[in-house]
Amino acid sequence: MPPLRSGQASWVAVFALYLLACGVMLAPLVDFRHLHSASFGGDPRLVIWILGWNNHVVLDGVPSLFDANMFHPERNTLALTEHLFGVSLFTLPIYAVTRNPVLAYNVVWMLSFLLSALSVHLLVWRILRDHAAAVVAGLVYAFCFFKMQQGHAHLQIIWSFWIPLSLVLVERWFARPTWIRMAALLACVVLQALASWYLAVMVLVADALWLLWLMVERYVTTGALAGIGSPRAPLAHLAAALVLGAVLLSPFVERYSELTAGNPAEASAQSADLAAYLVPPENTWPGQALRALGSTAPRWIWGERTLYVGYITLALAGIGVVCALRERVTAFGLVRFSVALALVSFALSLGPANSQSWGWTPFGIFATLPGMTLFRVPARFALLVMLAVAVLAGVGAWDLRRRLGNRARAATILVLPLLLSESFVVDFPGGGPTPLPIPAVYRYLATLPPGAVVSLPDFLQTAEWYREADYLYFSTAHWKPIVNGYARVTPARFPDRIRQIEAFPSADAASHLRSLGVSYVVVHAGADKTAVAGARQSEDFSLLLHVADDYLFKVNPK
Repeated sequence: MPPLRSGQASWVAVFALYLLACGVMLAPLVDFRHLHSASFGGDPRLVIWILGWNNHVVLDGVPSLFDANMFHPERNTLALTEHLFGVSLFTLPIYAVTRNPVLAYNVVWMLSFLLSALSVHLLVWRILRDHAAAVVAGLVYAFCFFKMQQGHAHLQIIWSFWIPLSLVLVERWFARPTWIRMAALLACVVLQALASWYLAVMVLVADALWLLWLMVERYVTTGALAGIGSPRAPLAHLAAALVLGAVLLSPFVERYSELTAGNPAEASAQSADLAAYLVPPENTWPGQALRALGSTAPRWIWGERTLYVGYITLALAGIGVVCALRERVTAFGLVRFSVALALVSFALSLGPANSQSWGWTPFGIFATLPGMTLFRVPARFALLVMLAVAVLAGVGAWDLRRRLGNRARAATILVLPLLLSESFVVDFPGGGPTPLPIPAVYRYLATLPPGAVVSLPDFLQTAEWYREADYLYFSTAHWKPIVNGYARVTPARFPDRIRQIEAFPSADAASHLRSLGVSYVVVHAGADKTAVAGARQSEDFSLLLHVADDYLFKVNPK
C-alpha cells in the first residue's frame, strides 16, 4: 500500500479522533459489549421497531409501508408516529445481513454522532483550511448537550448530519449552478427530510436562509443576483428541485393528513428560555456542582427545555462572532451567516407569545405557514443554534491560534477535553441500556400460520406505559399483526378494545378476539397465573407453548 500523503493523513487522524470521542462521550448511553441486544426502554424500542419495520417492508415485499403491524386491526398505523425512512436506509444493510434490529439501531445510532462531527468538520475546514479549528466545531456540534439528552431516545432528532452538508452543497451550487450540483443538494435535503418532520423543517429553514443570505451578499458586492451565466438556469434548477422534491416526499407526507396540529399551549410548554441555554443540567458535572451549592436552577436531563451550550463553547463562539464581524474576506460569508442563523434559531426556539395565542413572536409568525403548527416543540430549534455556535466556536479557536501561535495550539489540546466534559452525561437517571432477549414464544410464532397476536398484560394507562414498546420490539421476531401498540397518537378505539381483551380468558374476551381476527394470545404471567389456569381449562383456547412464565395460546374457532 502506498504511503498516505500529508493531507490524507490529516483526515485519517481526524477520523480517528472522532472515533475516540464517540467511544468516550457515548459510554454512559451505550453498552458496547451487547450492541446486538441492549437498548433503553420506551421510545428507543419504538424506534428500533420502526427501523426494523421499514427494512422488513423493503426486504420482504410487504405491500404497504404505512399499514404497520401494530394496533391491529387499524390501518395506516405507521402514521401515528414518525416513519424514519431516511434513517432506515442506513440500517438496511446491517438488518439484511443479521436480521437483528437492535444491532442495526445501535450501529447507526453511534454513526449519527460520527457523521455529525465529520459533516461540520468539512463545513468549517472549507472556510478555514484548518483541521484543528474544524475539530473544535465538529466536537461541539456532535456532542453538544442537546444531542446527548435527545440521543438516548430520539435517533430521528440527532440524525442531522445532512443539514451542515446541505449548507456546503447550497454554496457550491450557488457559486456555479449545474444540474449535477442541484441533484446532490436535492438528494441531501430529501434524505434529511425523510428522517424526521422536525429535521425536514430545519433543513429547509437553514438552506432557505443561507440561499437568501448568499443572494443578498452577492447583490451588495456586485449589484447582481445572478451567478455564472444566465439567471434562467438557477431558476430552472430550483423549480425542478422543488417539484421533484415534492414528488419524492409526497407518498410519505400525505399519510399524515389526519394528524392533529399542535396548539399554543403545547408549544409554549415546550419552548426554550435563556436559562435553558446557560444553566448546566443536573446530569453534568457543572450542574452537579451547582446542586451541591444548593442551587435549584439545574434542569432535568429528559426535559425538552434542557439545552445547555457550555461556557467554554460560548466563550469560543463569542470570539468567533467578533472575528466574523471584523473579517471581510468572501470565505467568511458562512461565518457571518452563522451569527444570523444563531439569532434566528434562538428566537424561533422561544416559541409562541403565550399559551393562549401564537402571537407576533418569530415562532408565532412561523406557525402561520402551512403545516408548521405540527412543529410541536419549538425548543428543538436549538439544533440549528448549536450548528451555528459550533461554526463560530471553530472560528474562535482558529482566531486564537492565529494570534497566539503555539501557545494556543497547546491550550486547544488542554481545552478540548474540558469542553467535552461540560456535556458529558453523569448519573444518567435511566441507568444504562439493558439487554432484552426476545422471549422464545415470539420466535415460535414465526413458525405458525398467519394470524394476529395480542400480548398480555397490556400497559396502557399504567405507570409502566412505556413497556408497550417492548411488544413492538418482540414482534420483529415474527412480524405478524399485533393488537398492542405504542405511538404518539393512540387510536380512539384501542382503549375499549384492550379492556375487553383483558377479560381473558372469559368467553366474552374470546368472542371479542375472534371478531378482531386474533389467532394468538401471549400471556406473561409472572407470579399470578390465574388467567393461565383458566385458559388451560377453557374450550376457547389451546396452549401451544410454555417457556418459564410465558404462555402462548391459540384462539380456537367457534
